[in-house]
Amino acid sequence: MILDSHVHCGNSLRFDIIKAEWDEANIRGGVLFSPVEEIYNRYDSQFYDSDFYKSSRDNVHNYLTALIDNNTTFAFYFVWNDFKLPDKNFKGIKWHRHSSEPVYDYGSKKCEAFIEHICNNKLPVIIEEEFLNTIKFIKRINSRTIIIIPHLGFLNGGYERLKAEGIFQEENIWADTALADTWEIEDFADNFGADKLMFGSDFPFGKPLFELQKVMKIFKNKKIFNDITYNNLMRLIGI
Repeated sequence: MILDSHVHCGNSLRFDIIKAEWDEANIRGGVLFSPVEEIYNRYDSQFYDSDFYKSSRDNVHNYLTALIDNNTTFAFYFVWNDFKLPDKNFKGIKWHRHSSEPVYDYGSKKCEAFIEHICNNKLPVIIEEEFLNTIKFIKRINSRTIIIIPHLGFLNGGYERLKAEGIFQEENIWADTALADTWEIEDFADNFGADKLMFGSDFPFGKPLFELQKVMKIFKNKKIFNDITYNNLMRLIGI
């Protein structure tokens, strides 16, 4: 069975569209989290939060909850500045912003309480952030739960920069293959372990079939391929 660990899904990107892409690639399921546009206003750098987006987050998380199948399809909770705690249906956290986008209120008591909640409950966090914020976040987590670097760090400052910082050597730092270069995927597996690497497509920005074929070409060893495309994700979420 093949699972996709990095897929956007919500009211603006319905599951039937994703399912068709997965079927084309013989992918059985994976991890779903909301499109950014349903979580916060990414086009207003001064945006903090609003009732509209609080409602939008509730709506998309309810939509994802209804899609959960505990054998094949899982949901990660996309957090923003109200730092509302996820319910038990969610298997992990999505933490995301780019340099031109509004910022997380890292200094708030709600943020601290949210971080303590995810650490105490061992919820893995996929974080896509600026380089310095990524480093600070990793230090703040302090190995208390698993952190996944998407795209092997392409949007977290770059693979080479994170590697030079010694980030990937930490046991709790994993990565996904979505949109990453072939040499980065090979280098991570060789130096930091294929047991910390997961296949992801980043649909709709990546095509699941193409991203899977990329991984197939790299990993000819059946066990390693199965770990990256299935076993590591299931181990990550405790199944």
